[in-house]
Amino acid sequence: MKGLLSGLAWCVLALAAPVRAADVQEAAGPAKDPKQVDRAIAAQAAKVHQLQNGVEREESRTHQNDAKLKQQDQAIADLEQQLKALKGAPQGGAHP
Repeated sequence: MKGLLSGLAWCVLALAAPVRAADVQEAAGPAKDPKQVDRAIAAQAAKVHQLQNGVEREESRTHQNDAKLKQQDQAIADLEQQLKALKGAPQGGAHP
């Protein structure tokens, strides 16, 4: 799941990069100021880092929720097994 979400984030970034690069070029105008380009690159790198952190938090939360669901499923299975055993057990109220 982690790989899928990371891959998805990278795909989104890969698709958005050319569009964003065109925006940066248009904003820079005909004279490309290296400092402005560096700032744009740094801003994009920060955004990528922020998105990666968001993906990692979501993956962590997903794994935690998955573990909780597995515990709940096990508890339900145990209770169902106990109920089945109680239904199958002879009633102890009658004495011979």
